[in-house]
Amino acid sequence: MKYLSFCLISVITLVLSAGSVKTELPSSGYHPGETIPDIVLTDSEGNSRNLRDYKGKKVVVNFWATYHAQSRANNIQLYNYLKKNDSDVEFVSIAFDENRHVVERTLVLDRLESISQFYEIRGTGSETYRDFKLNEGFRNYLIDENGVIIAMNITPDDLKTIL
Repeated sequence: MKYLSFCLISVITLVLSAGSVKTELPSSGYHPGETIPDIVLTDSEGNSRNLRDYKGKKVVVNFWATYHAQSRANNIQLYNYLKKNDSDVEFVSIAFDENRHVVERTLVLDRLESISQFYEIRGTGSETYRDFKLNEGFRNYLIDENGVIIAMNITPDDLKTIL
């Protein structure tokens, strides 16, 4: 009787816990294998450009902010790696600072004046910030020629392997 009760409790526990297993991707923006959505990019002169304009080229899209040290460091590292090693990959840097002048000064300090820099002046209130779920952390994406995400949260070492 003890053995039967133990087996019954074990089976019930297993059935109840199986119902709570998550099979979907975590809700954190876009993932490898998906097509990246088009983003309207604004440069320092206020000119607009779309991310889809880069179609046909490999692109690293890096989301960052001056107040976020890790994302700022990633911006510098990725830009410098691509500048030195792989000229056929475009680098698109998108800052989420509401003050464009702070970003421009930071780019000068970081020696990134010639970077393809764009601004999301609505900062954390922007659609892009919300759609990519950047409140869970800034990230970057490697996009192929067709706009499909190859990898995310890449480092220069990852680029060496992937490219």
